[in-house]
Amino acid sequence: MLNSGESFTFEREEPEKYWNIQELFKVPSYRDSGFEDSKAEGMKDLMVSGYGPNGTQAEFFAYVSVPTTPKPAGGYPGIVLVHGGGGTAFPQYVRLWTSYGFAVIALDWYNKRPIPLQDKEPASQSVQRVDLEGGERNDYIANVANMVLCNSLLRSWPDVNPEKIVFVGLSWGSWYGAIVGAVDSRLKGVVEIYCGDLCEDKTTLVNGRFLHAAKVPMYWVASTHDQNVTLESLRAAFNECPTIVTKSLVIELPHSHIGFTFDSCPRMARHFMEPDKVPSLPSLGRPVVKDGVVSAEIKSLGLGLGKALLCYSCSSKTEKRHLWKWETLPADVHGSTISARIPDGATQCYLSIYEETCGTFNDLCGTTEVVDLK
Repeated sequence: MLNSGESFTFEREEPEKYWNIQELFKVPSYRDSGFEDSKAEGMKDLMVSGYGPNGTQAEFFAYVSVPTTPKPAGGYPGIVLVHGGGGTAFPQYVRLWTSYGFAVIALDWYNKRPIPLQDKEPASQSVQRVDLEGGERNDYIANVANMVLCNSLLRSWPDVNPEKIVFVGLSWGSWYGAIVGAVDSRLKGVVEIYCGDLCEDKTTLVNGRFLHAAKVPMYWVASTHDQNVTLESLRAAFNECPTIVTKSLVIELPHSHIGFTFDSCPRMARHFMEPDKVPSLPSLGRPVVKDGVVSAEIKSLGLGLGKALLCYSCSSKTEKRHLWKWETLPADVHGSTISARIPDGATQCYLSIYEETCGTFNDLCGTTEVVDLK
């Protein structure tokens, strides 16, 4: 049992208990889906041989697409793009990420397929879903296996660089990402959007029990106002993951598939692929509170210092966390340290450093984990 430093304990497990990893590293067979209403311009619609419940053989739907821009030396970098709850293999987000210069594979892990309606706009409501044979699939072991197989397939795709592939998971996709990062050592990194926390629910595999075994660099972008996780459960995940590079906690970040458009995500994907050429977002060490001042070591400024903030809340811990009101004050930067005096009445806080360009959703930043004050 592990004492995470939070108010609960949980049991670590090794991924090899559930997945035959070397078998998943083999390139799966695939075929054209044959569904005319699932076709989307500029991408292949496939049925890929994978797994269903209880280890059965089953197919899953996926789009694969490569950019139209000139191929870089070594091939296009790749993204395994994994949707969240109620989502699918969104052709509009495949198109968005190929516009960034990435080859993309996006699966539907529900065992459904998309029917694009207005697939040129990045809006999740523009895609209908249709059940495939076998019904809805919510088997964690099978879904993780199929996500690893997506990487195996993308690595084999013509003109794709197999040494530059990153997993990007959103909401439920980020809970899966917290497992895939411990299973698939071939990935260059994992981008976690919203979730992937550590919690005490012992009935599900997506509770952070594999985070200790993460094999690749990981990054989180998450919100102070998320109903699906808490800042405490995220803090536990950050502290448990040995390969975390940095994290971005953002006040009132919206939770939907719009998270695929966050500026921080392609930036960190590029950093994982080419760390010597693309800087990470800013990175801060663990916060320390002394004499009413919170401080942290600045490990990296990313592309440079734009602003430094103390983010804090005076809300009562009897209130629901996603309803807390958060405010900001300027923080001080002296050499390699960021610090700020904590306002009277604050119950939680964290420090944040932004680059000069903050991003459309204010997410081009690096933060500490949250600090409990009362």
